[in-house]
Amino acid sequence: MREHLSSVRVRITVAATLVAGIAVLVAGAWLVHGVQGSLTAAVRDADRAELDRVANAVKAGSSITDALTLPPGVDGNTAYVQAVVDGQVVAASPAARGLGLLDPNAKIAARTSADGRPGIDPAGGYTFTSVDTSGPSGEIRLVAASPLGPVQHSVDAVRHGLLVVLPLLVAAVGGLTWFLTGRALRPVEGIRREVEAVSGSTLERRVPVSASGDEVSRLATTMNAMLDRLEAAAMRQQQFVADASHELRSPVASIRTELEVAQLLGDDDAWPAVVERLLGEEARLEAVITDLLLLATLDERAPRPPAEELDLAAEVRDEVARRNATEATDGPTITLDAPDPVVVRGRVIQLRRVIVNLLDNAVRHAHGAVVVTVRAVDHRAELVVHDDGDGIASEDRERVFDRFTRLDGHRVRGPERTEGAGLGLSLVRSIAQDHGGRAWVEDAPTGGARLVVELRAAE
Repeated sequence: MREHLSSVRVRITVAATLVAGIAVLVAGAWLVHGVQGSLTAAVRDADRAELDRVANAVKAGSSITDALTLPPGVDGNTAYVQAVVDGQVVAASPAARGLGLLDPNAKIAARTSADGRPGIDPAGGYTFTSVDTSGPSGEIRLVAASPLGPVQHSVDAVRHGLLVVLPLLVAAVGGLTWFLTGRALRPVEGIRREVEAVSGSTLERRVPVSASGDEVSRLATTMNAMLDRLEAAAMRQQQFVADASHELRSPVASIRTELEVAQLLGDDDAWPAVVERLLGEEARLEAVITDLLLLATLDERAPRPPAEELDLAAEVRDEVARRNATEATDGPTITLDAPDPVVVRGRVIQLRRVIVNLLDNAVRHAHGAVVVTVRAVDHRAELVVHDDGDGIASEDRERVFDRFTRLDGHRVRGPERTEGAGLGLSLVRSIAQDHGGRAWVEDAPTGGARLVVELRAAE
């Protein structure tokens, strides 16, 4: 019940009904006031016209008594009219004879004439009008008073009519608002039901999109786009779990096989070689786990270590020097072109990982030479690593950044080259994007692959 009363439809209907009620109440009061003012003004105009008629008759030579007496068959105003000279009533219209002085500042007393005609009913009030004119006996003030009872009766009739019509109008507004709101919110309810039915196993469901192009339609389109992203993320997660399981199972199986063979042979002299091979597989397993944890951290937008400034050229220079000092003599030659400092702001450990992964990838696939370039371009730091290997086909240049992707031509292990887990370049792009940069592949001048990482330079 509480949910029903707090629904958008109920709230909009109640608000619209209240607004309509206040509006019609104000409009009704204004209408009543306007009708009353208009009718009162009409009465005053009629009184003024009557006084002007009497004044003109007196000026034309008629006596004041004759002027106040209408000829037979002539309809006149129903006002009470008096001619006043020096505060004394000298003549009056037939309806006003027997009355005291018409004074707007005092109540008009009821007439007590001998003919038994009813006196003035003070109910409803009066409107007073006066005109000054001159006659044979001097200055005369003509005063007219008209009862406002008929006006009040008309106003009451209007008020009673509004008391019937206005509630019906407010009810009609409320009903129409309820209907239109329900019709407008019907697609929202459809969206709600559809989203409620979406689960981890039904991410392919989509909410209905109306052709109206209104806000609800745009909301449905946005929600479908969100469901597209969720479905794609779920598929990537499933693929990631499957690939991770495979990659982790391989070194574990190798370790188990080595141990079982060594146990079966029982040759103590073979244990040093077994241990060496186990350590290699353990290192491979540890590298995969480390990469997976780092990717999970980047995916989940977990809290990051504080960023700091570092010289990217110096970091690359140190890594190249270390490799040139430790790599085997038959490995590719690494040449560095980084004459000037290139300062960026970021997380040092992750940016070092980018450098290491790019060099690992280049060394693994190069025939004999790797060239590394670090430079600043338009407030951007650009790290370029290219090799003289077989290169990467244009249709595979985006796929190499997918997780656990190893191109078919790169799956053969040699005596000095080990196959990676397919996470290196994926980490490179993820770290670059996490630092507001990007990574892509181009053709190298030497015919191999040219990997470019672009980062924001420090301010």
